[in-house]
Amino acid sequence: MSEITVREARPDEAADLEHLATAALADVVTTGGEAIPERLGSELRADAVFVAECEDRTAGYAAVAEHGDTLVLDQLVVAPTDRGRHVGHALLDWAEGYGVSRGLHRVRVDLAGTDQRAHDFYLRRGYLERAGALERELVHA
Repeated sequence: MSEITVREARPDEAADLEHLATAALADVVTTGGEAIPERLGSELRADAVFVAECEDRTAGYAAVAEHGDTLVLDQLVVAPTDRGRHVGHALLDWAEGYGVSRGLHRVRVDLAGTDQRAHDFYLRRGYLERAGALERELVHA
C-alpha cells in the first residue's frame, strides 16, 4: 500500500478540492437527502482543512470547525480512485489529533447528508449516534 501523507490545505487549492468533492459525491446515495454542491465552497472555508496525498496526488481532504469544546467534521472526502486505501482513516486520525491538540473534548459528524458507507465507517471507528449526529470522545494523553 502506498504511503499517505496529510498536511494543511493551501488557500490556492480550494477549487481543486471542490472538484474532488463533486467527483466523490457523484456516486453517493445520502441518508439525509441530496448532497448540496453549493455548500462545498463554504465548508472549505472551515476553521481548518487537511489534505491527504498519495502517490503525488490529492487523495482526499477533511474540513473541520470548532464549536465550543467540540470539533465538527464538516466534510471528509476521499477520491473515488483512492477508496479502500485507508485515506479516510488517515484524514480522520489527523482531524482527531488536531482536536486533541486544540484541547477539545469530542468530535461530531452530522448525519444529514451522510451516505451509508460513511455512516458505517464512523461506527467502525467508535462513533456513537447521538441526536442526529455521530460523536466520539477525544482521548487526551
